[in-house]
Amino acid sequence: RFLPMADFKLLPPITAGALSTATLMYPVDLLRALKMSAAAEGRAGSAVQLVKEFHSIHGLKGFATQGVLPEMMRATYMRVLKFFLFPITHKAMFGRAETKGNPGTKAIAAAVASLPEGFTIQPLEVAKICLQLDKTNKYKNNMSNVIKDIMATRGWTGLFTGYFGIQYRQTSWTAAYFATLQLFSEQSKAVIPKDYVTLQNLTGGFLAGMFGAVFNTPGDVIRSSSQKAILAGEPKKHPFSIGLCASGVSEFFKMGGTIMAKNGIGGLYMGFGFKALHLGGSGALLGALIPMFKSMML
Repeated sequence: RFLPMADFKLLPPITAGALSTATLMYPVDLLRALKMSAAAEGRAGSAVQLVKEFHSIHGLKGFATQGVLPEMMRATYMRVLKFFLFPITHKAMFGRAETKGNPGTKAIAAAVASLPEGFTIQPLEVAKICLQLDKTNKYKNNMSNVIKDIMATRGWTGLFTGYFGIQYRQTSWTAAYFATLQLFSEQSKAVIPKDYVTLQNLTGGFLAGMFGAVFNTPGDVIRSSSQKAILAGEPKKHPFSIGLCASGVSEFFKMGGTIMAKNGIGGLYMGFGFKALHLGGSGALLGALIPMFKSMML
C-alpha cells in the first residue's frame, strides 16, 4: 500500500479542525484582503473606512457571504493538505517521524509538502480575490462566474496569474510554522500551567503562525499587487510555455522592486498587522483544534 491506513485515519480530525479554523477566521481574512487591496491601490484608509466602503457596496450580508464559498474551500483544503502531507513527507525524506525531527528537517519537509498545495489552490485563490475585491458586483458572488470569465478572456493560464507569489506565500509560512511550532509550544509550557493544555497549544500555534507571517507577508503583498495590475489590464490569452513561467517569476521580483523603490522595505509589509493576526490566529486554532479533534475521534 502507498500509505498506511493509519495516515488516512487522521483525515477526519484534521478536516474538522481545518474547517472550524476557516469558519472562525473568515471575517479577519476579509478585513486583511480589504487592507491589502487599499495598500496596493496606494490608499491609506483606516479599517473602519474600508469596512464602510465594503458595506456600501455589498451590504451587511456581504461580510458573511462575499467570497465565502471559495474561501472556505481554499482555506480548508490547503490546511488539510499541509497537516496531512507534512508528517508523511518528513518520514519519507528523513526516515523518522516529524516529532523526532529538528527545525531544519521540519522546514524542508514542510516546504516540499506545500508544493501541491500552492499549485492546486491557485484557481480558488484567484476566484476568492476577484470576489472579495469585486466592487461592482460583476460576478454576483459566484465563483463559477469568475472562472468562466477568466477562461473566456485569458485562457486556463489566466487562472494561474501570480502563481509564483502564491507558492512562495504558502511555502514560506508552512516551513516557518512547522519548523517552530514545537519550539514555541515548549516555551508556552514553561509559562502556562500544565493543566491548561489547550491554552498552551493556542499560544504555541499563535506564535508560530505570527513568525511565519514575517516571511509570508512580502510575497503576498507582491502577489496581490501583481495580480491586480494584470487582471485590471486588457485580457489576453497566453499559451503555456517555459517563457511564460519565467516571466511570472521575473514579474514577481520586478513588482517587489517597484514597491520597495516607492515605499521602502516597509512597503513589502503593508497590511502586516491584519496578516499577522490572521496567520497567528489560524496557527493558534489549528495547533489547538486538530489535537482536540484527534483525541475525540481517534
